[in-house]
Amino acid sequence: MELLAPAGNLEKLKTAVRFGADAVYCGAGSFSLRAPDASFNLENLARGIDFAHEHGSRVYLAMNIFPFDNDFEQMFTYFTEAMKLGIDAVIVSDPGVLARIRRLFPSVEIHLSTQANTTNSESVMFWRDQGVKRIILARELSLAQIAEIKDNVPEVELEAFVHGAMCISYSGRCLLSKFLNNRSANRGLCTHPCRWEYRLKEVGREEELAIHEDERGSYILNSRDLCMIKYIPELAEAGLTGLKIEGRMKTAYYVAAVTRIYRAAIDRYLEQGEDYSFEPGWLEELDKVPHRPYSSGFYLPEKDDETEYTFKASPIRNYKFVGTVEAHETGNKELLIEARNRFAVGEVLEILDPVYSEPVEVKVDKIIDQRDGSSLKQAHNSYRVKIPFSDQKGRQISKHSIIRAENIDE
Repeated sequence: MELLAPAGNLEKLKTAVRFGADAVYCGAGSFSLRAPDASFNLENLARGIDFAHEHGSRVYLAMNIFPFDNDFEQMFTYFTEAMKLGIDAVIVSDPGVLARIRRLFPSVEIHLSTQANTTNSESVMFWRDQGVKRIILARELSLAQIAEIKDNVPEVELEAFVHGAMCISYSGRCLLSKFLNNRSANRGLCTHPCRWEYRLKEVGREEELAIHEDERGSYILNSRDLCMIKYIPELAEAGLTGLKIEGRMKTAYYVAAVTRIYRAAIDRYLEQGEDYSFEPGWLEELDKVPHRPYSSGFYLPEKDDETEYTFKASPIRNYKFVGTVEAHETGNKELLIEARNRFAVGEVLEILDPVYSEPVEVKVDKIIDQRDGSSLKQAHNSYRVKIPFSDQKGRQISKHSIIRAENIDE
């Protein structure tokens, strides 16, 4: 099984690779469904491909908007250059884009986006005959339905999302953002109106009616997040080649933490097989990344202890991303940190280092401003600071390790 992690920018790509992703998927300029904030220009794409390949990982280029005629020239100018850089596969959703790719680049590996909402074996066979190697299945399928498709079309690779945000619309194809904000989700500009609170009001009356009987209002369009960490054997038995983490708009901390846990679970399954055992600490770690209440989505329809929607618009944020390690100066026992969020003297930080299976804790006894050596009570975003670090186990902390802290503000 292949673990795929999101790469919203070059930093996140490198983070995903360092924490164990077999492959990363990144946006093709303004032609993916996370444009423009989470896509790659050609310069950064080249750097990302080089880094991934040096570390044995693959790069899949998402070019999966639903384009208009006037998009094609720029799309394929970009894609021609991306092919020269050595992408490992391209993810598409539109038949026209697929057809042109097959004409111009017949040897490239093609993956079909979940946006194509493939839900049955006949569709898989159709796309196979169009030259598609891998199908990223619709999120509406159960594990039993996926297994049936794999039995019927064993030669086609199947991929599915296993963790992250769930779109309320069918296979993510939504018109709500375009209608309300003139920003189309199908062209990478979704404003996420499904997360907003809605109330019902009859035209001739003043009072508002909550659609669901709850004083907080109604969030009937606001879905839970997907989390399948408990079901790695079941995902494998269903015949999935690729297990995909959602989140190109999320932070590098999210990418590191989630990739690390799914890497550990997959590795244990591949090593132990039938003797595989789930580690409860994995779920505890996933609870420390920003998320909405977790669900198994549509994979296990027999489960009746979860609802698809949640009553809060904002995610749970028990921990925050506070910085990255720029250097571990072992001589004077200090960590050089680039801060991304506020942390203060007295707090306990947790370092996620890809070298170590468990977080490394450090209590902040002192914060030293790198510029002038002055002592600070707090560090804030973009500060470069040093903190004392003395580890009894003698561990060397890797550059680019991710640092988090408990979010006492929440």
